[in-house]
Amino acid sequence: MAFISSEKSLPRLAFTPAEASVSSGLSRTRIFQAIRDKKLTARKHGKATIIEMDELARFLRSLPAHGRQPEAGHAA
Repeated sequence: MAFISSEKSLPRLAFTPAEASVSSGLSRTRIFQAIRDKKLTARKHGKATIIEMDELARFLRSLPAHGRQPEAGHAA
């Protein structure tokens, strides 16, 4: 689980699109494109856009696999 820095380590629940980009290795443009195409769910709070960690992981697992195929139980 990812942690944010503070006096107490709190579990990270969501990313901004920029953080999701860094975490996933995808560009911000690709993150916003996936949101626009309804392939990735984002939540809004006022102007803030957030992507839950589990949702980002689900989206990444849904991408086509190349090379070695995922083992049973690890596929999307």
